[in-house]
Amino acid sequence: MAWECADCGEKEQPNMKIPVCHHCGKPVCKRHREMIQDDAFSARDDSNTSRVAVHCLDHKREFHPRASNVESGGLASLGVTTK
Repeated sequence: MAWECADCGEKEQPNMKIPVCHHCGKPVCKRHREMIQDDAFSARDDSNTSRVAVHCLDHKREFHPRASNVESGGLASLGVTTK
């Protein structure tokens, strides 16, 4: 079963997996997500652990309004929202 973006319906391809928002579990394509440094994933004892987490646009705005996207190409940087 292929996943699809909850916002636009883009279907997952074998070479392009669609991740989910770590707050709500909503699948989001590259255009409808923000990849940000999230302190919830801060390394306790391992400085090599990534702190990057996937967020839908709504939850990025709600929980991390000042965070910068670490991934280029998303619509969020252009002010696009899901509402």
